[in-house]
Amino acid sequence: MTPEVEKAIEDQMQFFRDKYGREPGPDDPLFFDPDADTPQLIADEKIRKGIIDAMVAAGFDPSFIYANQKIGFLPTEDNWDSLSPKDQAEWRAAIAEWENLGKQ
Repeated sequence: MTPEVEKAIEDQMQFFRDKYGREPGPDDPLFFDPDADTPQLIADEKIRKGIIDAMVAAGFDPSFIYANQKIGFLPTEDNWDSLSPKDQAEWRAAIAEWENLGKQ
């Protein structure tokens, strides 16, 4: 585990302690819904909205946001070559679909 991942986990555990006033138990989610009164997983829709909000705030190209929503992943220059040809084709198709939507 990298030091960054270790720190992120410890930060999340501290967030849990601050929120619920106790140590996380073995059945508690590490990444929980901060708006819930009891520890529970974050709903998928809330996660997706958070990702989209972060991408918008970071100034991502709208076609990338669309493609990410459509296919569920975001390739980077660092991981592009490790994607399967099918995943690369799905990404390109989603970008093309976005571009075609703008031409209608």
